[in-house]
Amino acid sequence: MLENSLWLRYNPTKTIQEMLVEQYGCAAVEIESDERELYASLKRHLTKKEFRIIMMNEAGLDLATIGAEIALEGEDLTKAHYKAYRKLRQDKIRLEVRANKLKEVSLEIKEDEE
Repeated sequence: MLENSLWLRYNPTKTIQEMLVEQYGCAAVEIESDERELYASLKRHLTKKEFRIIMMNEAGLDLATIGAEIALEGEDLTKAHYKAYRKLRQDKIRLEVRANKLKEVSLEIKEDEE
């Protein structure tokens, strides 16, 4: 698991996989189960502020608290919040967090054929 990560600081009971399942509206088996891989994928595609906005929002914190933590307020905070979730829904992230499962299935099929 991610013992010292920011994710656990804000979301001690909710996993990244659970959050992505909610966002994408798919089954949990379709999303990579390795939390470290998911964390790395999100960190790779999102800026620090965007990732923090998502982590804190998923923890149920209000926008004022999130804004104080990342030094944004008002319209700038609203735009950053919207942009972070828009990026999260992009295909490049969606395919990356699902890609490992698809690769495993295709490898299993190839092994069965041999």
